[in-house]
Amino acid sequence: MFGQREGPIQLAGLLYNPSTTSSAKLPALVVVHPGGGVKEQTAGLYAQSLATAHNLITVCYDASHQGESGGEPHFLEDPSQRISDVFAVIDYLQAQPFVNLHKIGILGICAAGGYAVAAAKADHRIKAVTTVSMLNIGDSARLGWDGDEDPKKHTATLALAAQQIRAEVKGAETAAAPYVPPVDEKTPYDMQQAADYYLTPRTHTPRAVNKMLILSLPFVLNFDAFYLADLYLTQPVLLIAGERAGSRWNTEKLDGLIAGAKKKVIVQGATHMDFYDKAESVGPAVKEVAEFMKTNL
Repeated sequence: MFGQREGPIQLAGLLYNPSTTSSAKLPALVVVHPGGGVKEQTAGLYAQSLATAHNLITVCYDASHQGESGGEPHFLEDPSQRISDVFAVIDYLQAQPFVNLHKIGILGICAAGGYAVAAAKADHRIKAVTTVSMLNIGDSARLGWDGDEDPKKHTATLALAAQQIRAEVKGAETAAAPYVPPVDEKTPYDMQQAADYYLTPRTHTPRAVNKMLILSLPFVLNFDAFYLADLYLTQPVLLIAGERAGSRWNTEKLDGLIAGAKKKVIVQGATHMDFYDKAESVGPAVKEVAEFMKTNL
């Protein structure tokens, strides 16, 4: 008998409801965390800020197989499951009496920006889409951080992954790679900043252990968050990215595919990681997201 994936996975999340005494139904925003992150980091920062200062119901949560959420094996990055997580959170919001079902938006940061796009083009219960420092994790895996590498080299990566998966099926210990790579003189500046963000007391948490299973690689390398976006991403879209971000090409690519987002904000001098917890970048980004949701939900 062939093995099958487990059934429903329990997601651990945080709900911020700014109006617990009002009977009015409020707009809601699903906030999706970056790859390798958890809800207590940048996703939680945005979710709490948008709820307390801008009267939005927000939910941030740990992805399946990550953080406090269920799903085995843990530390798996499975794009299809990540998108299904979004659908499940919208199901949850739809069941809440204080949520306006016709005013649900999504915010994705880094890889979650790509996941937000992929979810929105499939599920039109999502009425507005916002991304910050967006990454299409499939493109980034294939083409490198700066988008200038030869994707053919990953034929060898897939062969090595297959070898490891064969061994694991036979009982070998699961193997993983670091999500944030070791820092050396060749490390892109954004990734140097990522190491400082994730791996130092700045925001380090034992729930985010900088690990991605080798089993993830075939899923990630064969994923494209932007596939069919030109046809099915018809909701209003806000794109926010830093001028100096090596990942900015992801934002520009989607902007071209959809013939221009409703609004694109390129912040002068900002890098990819500046939007994670730096007040001078996060504050204006939160304001942009809140105003966009107010206008488009």
